Amino acid sequence: MLRRLAAGAIDIALLVTTALAPVLVAASYLPHLMDSPAGQPPTPLMGATLLWMIVALLWYFPGFESSALMATPGKLAMGLKVVQADGRRLEFTQALYHMVFGPLALWFLPLYRDRMSGGARVIDRRKRAG
Repeated sequence: MLRRLAAGAIDIALLVTTALAPVLVAASYLPHLMDSPAGQPPTPLMGATLLWMIVALLWYFPGFESSALMATPGKLAMGLKVVQADGRRLEFTQALYHMVFGPLALWFLPLYRDRMSGGARVIDRRKRAG
C-alpha cells in the first residue's frame, strides 16, 4: 500500500509538471500571446496550451499502463505494474477505464469497472499475476 501511495505521488508530480510546463513557459515568455481582453475569445496560444493540458491529463496513466512498460514512471520506480486479471498487458481503452473507474470502484460500479478494464490489477513486478 505504501509503495502505491509513493508511486501515486511521483506520478502526480510528473503529471502536473508535464501538463503545466507549457502554460507556465508561455505565460512567462509570451505574455502578450496568453492574454485576451475580457469578453474576447482566447488566443490561439491559450487554446494550444489548454489542449496540451487535456491531452496530458487523459493520456498519462492509460498511455503508460497500456505500453510495453505496463506501468507509469511512479509505478516503475516502486517496482509495480498494471496487468489484466490473466496477467496480460492492458489495452489502451482498458487502461482508460481503469483510470476513470478505479477510484469509483471503492463505492460504485466495481463489477462494471472490472469488466471494462479487463480486471486490471496493480501487482509487484517481480511476481506473476494470479
